[in-house]
Amino acid sequence: MASNLACIGLDGWRRSDFRDMVAAARSEAETIAKDGEVGVHIWTDVSGARLIITTEGDLVRVVTPTFYAAPGAIISEPQAVDGGLVLAELVNQDDEVITEIACQLEELALLGSAAPPVEGPVSIVVLGNSVQVLGRADTHVPELVFEPTGAYALSTDAVAHLTGVVLAIEQRTVSRTGQGFTAARVQTDGFQVTLCVPAGKPALSTGDILDVTGYVVASIPALRG
Repeated sequence: MASNLACIGLDGWRRSDFRDMVAAARSEAETIAKDGEVGVHIWTDVSGARLIITTEGDLVRVVTPTFYAAPGAIISEPQAVDGGLVLAELVNQDDEVITEIACQLEELALLGSAAPPVEGPVSIVVLGNSVQVLGRADTHVPELVFEPTGAYALSTDAVAHLTGVVLAIEQRTVSRTGQGFTAARVQTDGFQVTLCVPAGKPALSTGDILDVTGYVVASIPALRG
C-alpha cells in the first residue's frame, strides 16, 4: 500500500524532516483563505505535487497531499460534512447524476461563502494507495466502475474504488525530494480522474485497465474567483 505522500513524491520523511519541509512549503504557499487565526495555504511544486496546509496561528493543524490537475468532471452542490470532508454529486452535461463522491476539497474554506448553487468543472485527484493492472483495453472492453466507498461508510472518508483506462501518462519529479511519481489521466465511469502513484509502482502504459483504491482530493477552480 502506497502512502498518500508517496503518491506525489514526498515519501520517507522522518517526523522532523517532514516538519521542516512543511514549514518551508508554507513560506512559499499561496494563502487562499483566512478566517481569524485559521488560514488555508496551497503549496505547489513544479512537478504539480501539492500540499494543502491548514494553520491556526503559528500551528500547522492539517496537511493534505494532492496534485495540480485539469478538470475532468462536473460537480454539483457539494456539502461540507464532519471531518473536513465534502459530499457531492458528479453530473454529466445534461445534469444527470453519474455518481456520488466523498472527498477532500482544496477550497473547502471558500465553500460556505459561495453563492448557491455550486456547480461546475472539478478536478478529481486519486492518490493510488492500491493499484493493479488488469489488462489492456485493446484486447477487451473494460467495465468502468466508480464506487465512492467512503461516502457509504459509517464514518465518511475520502476514499473510492474504481476501474478505468489509462488515457495519458506523465512522469514527474519533485524538486525538493528528487523522488519521482506517475500522474496518469484515467477514464472511469462517465468522467476522468488524475491518478498519482509512486514511479513504477506499478509501471503504467496508455491503454492499461486499472483497478484502483485510493484517496480522493478535489478542486473547484471557480470557488477561487
